[in-house]
Amino acid sequence: MKAGGRPVMSSSRRRFAVVGAALALAVPLAVNSAHAETADAAAKSYTAAQVLAGVKKNSTDANKVNSKPHINTMTRAKNVNVYQVAKGVYAYGSGLAVDTDGSDPDPDPDHQGSTTFKDSNGKSLGAHHVPFYVLGDDCYDKKSPCPHFFYKEHGIKGRQFALMFYQGKVIGAIFGDTQTANDQDTSDNDSRELGEASVKAASLLGMNSSGTDGGVDNGVTVVIFSGSDWVVNGTNSTLNATAQGMVTKALDSLGASMGI
Repeated sequence: MKAGGRPVMSSSRRRFAVVGAALALAVPLAVNSAHAETADAAAKSYTAAQVLAGVKKNSTDANKVNSKPHINTMTRAKNVNVYQVAKGVYAYGSGLAVDTDGSDPDPDPDHQGSTTFKDSNGKSLGAHHVPFYVLGDDCYDKKSPCPHFFYKEHGIKGRQFALMFYQGKVIGAIFGDTQTANDQDTSDNDSRELGEASVKAASLLGMNSSGTDGGVDNGVTVVIFSGSDWVVNGTNSTLNATAQGMVTKALDSLGASMGI
């Protein structure tokens, strides 16, 4: 019925209106709470020790990528394996042989003036300025898929970012050079080898960085992040700073991916 020309709402309709308004207010609060929880999770930070422990925990036979073992560059032992420790993330443990190649001069008799991959200006990387790691140049077995870990099969390109761990230290590094058989007289090179990195990488990790008597036999863990988002751009003078600036992001991303 009407009073004064305006419809009068029954008591039951008023109760429904109040309940509806309360629900309308409650829904955005629930959504905002979910957003807050997501933001908190995304903002979680992980230490190098936590991430390394997670990497080692996930380095299981079930996650092994290669079916034939790789060669530790320093010891020549065929005992290095590569594991997919998270989606698009690959890890291996080995020694570290010091690579002196590139645009920086070095007294190492095996020094070569070029690196497989260049900086963003097309100049060979400088081993004394850029922390880079080395992977096999080809599939030793000439098969596809390769029985060994072959970077081209896993979304890895030149200047691909990696974390390198050694004795409590962690650094950022990039994929800078490749290993293949050649005619050098003082080393036994083989594309199955893993465990070589630049002078700068060795220095940042706190080990002897000499190309003739430096490096370590074991204890280094390399964790490679595949995909275009993890390719590092820059020049010989900026690549190190850029790579180190990505370390925290990489630790947090990997920590979250592994659910540690």
